[in-house]
Amino acid sequence: MECLQLKTCLSRKVHFLIVEAGRSRKKMEEGVSSCLTSEGFIHWEQARCYLSEMTITDGYDYFLSCVESLSPVFFEVEEHLLSKQQEEIWMKHKIYLEWIPEPHLSAVEDSLNFLNSPNPSHHILALQLMSSILERTLGDVFENESSSQCPSLLKDILNSEEINQVFGKHVVQILRALMGPPTSLNLRNVVWHGFPNIGEIPRRYGCFLYLTLPSLGKVLQEKGKGIQTHRQLMKLRLKVDNTCDIPDLIPQIPLVKELIEVTQPFHSRQALLQCSLELMAERRYTYAVALLLPQLEHILRLMFASVNNCSERVLTAESNTLYTTLDEIFEKYLPNGDVNKISEALGESLMDLLFDLMIYPEGPRVRDKVSHGEANLQDIPESLALAVLVAVVMVMWKCSKFTTSNENELIKELAIFESQYCSAFHPMSIIKQKIVQILDIVAKLPDAMQYDETLSLKVLSPTFELCKEDREMFEEIQSVTEDLVLFICQDWDIQLTPEEINKCLFQVFSDGKAMIMGKLCLKEKLSTLYRFSANQQISQASNSHISGRTGACLAEIAGLLTRVLTELECMIVQVLSALRSRQEQLEKRLLRSRQRDNLMRLIRGCPFFYHCVHFVLLVCSWKLLTLNKQTGPKLLRFLKQLLQFVENLRTFTSSDKNKWTECVSLYREFIPKVKVTLSDLMNTPTSRK
Repeated sequence: MECLQLKTCLSRKVHFLIVEAGRSRKKMEEGVSSCLTSEGFIHWEQARCYLSEMTITDGYDYFLSCVESLSPVFFEVEEHLLSKQQEEIWMKHKIYLEWIPEPHLSAVEDSLNFLNSPNPSHHILALQLMSSILERTLGDVFENESSSQCPSLLKDILNSEEINQVFGKHVVQILRALMGPPTSLNLRNVVWHGFPNIGEIPRRYGCFLYLTLPSLGKVLQEKGKGIQTHRQLMKLRLKVDNTCDIPDLIPQIPLVKELIEVTQPFHSRQALLQCSLELMAERRYTYAVALLLPQLEHILRLMFASVNNCSERVLTAESNTLYTTLDEIFEKYLPNGDVNKISEALGESLMDLLFDLMIYPEGPRVRDKVSHGEANLQDIPESLALAVLVAVVMVMWKCSKFTTSNENELIKELAIFESQYCSAFHPMSIIKQKIVQILDIVAKLPDAMQYDETLSLKVLSPTFELCKEDREMFEEIQSVTEDLVLFICQDWDIQLTPEEINKCLFQVFSDGKAMIMGKLCLKEKLSTLYRFSANQQISQASNSHISGRTGACLAEIAGLLTRVLTELECMIVQVLSALRSRQEQLEKRLLRSRQRDNLMRLIRGCPFFYHCVHFVLLVCSWKLLTLNKQTGPKLLRFLKQLLQFVENLRTFTSSDKNKWTECVSLYREFIPKVKVTLSDLMNTPTSRK
C-alpha cells in the first residue's frame, strides 16, 4: 500500500513553535538571577519574570511570545539536570513527590534516566510519561480542592479556579505554555497522538516537565498540602480466556525489525520502533506500550489518508484545527458521508483487535488510560503489551510488501491469528461470554446436590427422579416450553428440530452446554464491527417498516440482554451458595426443623431452576444470533418482561428470602405469558437488515 510521505507531521506554525522558537535564547540576560533555587528546584517567582508581557489569551502569538521569553529557563533546567549525578538529583527530588500516586513514582525516576540517555527515543518517552503523570496528578489536586468532578481535558484543569488558587496564576501560565490549548506547545497531545519524528521535540521541554513535578510538590508541602488523596488507578487487563491466543512476538523481534525496514511509512519512525522493541525484549511493558501507541496512531492516520484520498492536512498537528485522531480514523463514515475505507484496508479481524484494545468501553482502552495517567504504570500485563505489539505489526504488514506467500514465519503466524480472532469486548461478544459463563455455573448444580428431597444422601444415578407432584408440574412446564421452542425455531435458521432441542436441553439436568455452544451456533464467530454504531442505527431506523420510535436500536436490545444475563447469573450463584451452605450445616447437624424444611424445598426446586436457566439462555442466544430480525417495541416489551422475571428470581433466591417454592410458582406462571407474547411477536412485521 502506498501511503503519503511527509518530512514532518507538524504544521508550519506548530513546527516553528516547538522546534525553532527560542532556540537562540539559551542564556540568561545579564543581571538576571537564576530561575533555579539553591536546592535545584524551579524558582517560580523568578521564572514569572520571563513570562510574556502580552495580555493573556489563547492565541498563537501569545504562546509564541511565552515560549521565546521562557526559553532561557528551559535551557537552564536542561543544563542543570544533565550536569548533575542522577542519584544525587533523585534523592533531593523524591521527598517532594508525595503528591504523585505511588505507582507512578518509578516512572518518574525512570524518566530522569531516560532524559539523561543519549538515545533520543528515550527523550520522547520521558516527555510522554511526564505529561500523562502531570495531567493525572493535577487532576487529583483539583478533586482535593473541589467538590466537582475533575475536567476531562488537561487544558480545562489548568484553566480551573482551583488549580490557579493552589499554585498561583503565574505558575499555571507557564504550564499552559507547555501543555495548554492547541495554540500552545501542547506537548502532551502532540507526542501522545504520534505527530513528532525523532529529535523534533527538544529535550529541554521534557527536562522542564520532569523538574515541574518536585517543584510543584515543594509548593504544596509549603502550603501543608504535600500529601494528596488520589483517585484509584486502573489495572489494565486483557481477558485472555475470551480472545484467541495472542502470539508472543518477542522471540521474533529480528523478523519484526525486518518488517519495519520494508514498511515505507515507518522509515522516519524506525528508531522509535526499534527502541520499543528493545523495551519489549527487556519485559519493560509499560514503556514499550507507551512508545508503540503513538506510532500505531501515526501509521493508522497515514493509511486513513491514503485509502480515502485525503489531503496532507489530516496528517499534521495543527494549531487552529482539530487533529485527525483515532475517533475519526475509526468512524464508519467520513464527514462527507462516504464510507471510510480503512476497515477494508485493514480487514475485519484486525479492526476487531484495534477496537478491543482502544475503543470499546468494556475493553482496556489502553491508549486513553495510559496517555491520561489513569492506568497503574507498574502493572501493564504482558498479555496486553503483546496484543498492542501484534496490532502494530499487523498494521505494518498491511502496509508492507510482505504477503502470506513470503517464506516468513512471522507473517504466517499473523495470518493464522487474523483468521481466528474475534472481538472480545463488543457488547455482543460480552453477551456470548456471559452465556458461556452461566452455562458453566449451572452445570455444577446436579453435582452440588448431595441429598435428595427427603434429605437422604443422594444415590449415584444417571437420572434424577422427581416426586409425583413435581413431575406433573415439570411436565406442565415442559409442554409449554415445547411450544415456545417451536416459535423460536420458526424464526431462527438453525438445522435442528424443536424435538431435538427439547430432548437435549430441557430434560431433567440434561447437558445444556453441549446443545447451546455446539448445535446452536454460539461457537461461530460473530460479526460485530460497527454493530450498534450511530450511523448503523440511523440507517436501520430509516429503512424500517415501522415508523417513529418503534425501530428500537440494537444497542438497547443488547443492553437488556446483558442485564437479563447478569440477574440470571446472580440468581443461580445464590442457589448454589444456599445449597452448599445448607447441606454443610445439615451434615454437621446444625439445621433446625424449619431450616430443614427450607432445604427440602430448595432441593425440590433445583430441577426447575436448572430448566429455567436453560430456557432463559436459549432465548438470549436466539435474540443474540437473530439481532437484526426484530427491533420493534414489542420485542423491547418482551425483553423487559423477561428482565423483570429474572430480577424477581434473584430477589426470591437471595440469602434473606430463600423463597424456593415461590420461585417455581413464578416460573410456572411466567412461561404461559411468554407463549402469548412470542405468538404476538412472531405476527409482527420484521425489520430485516
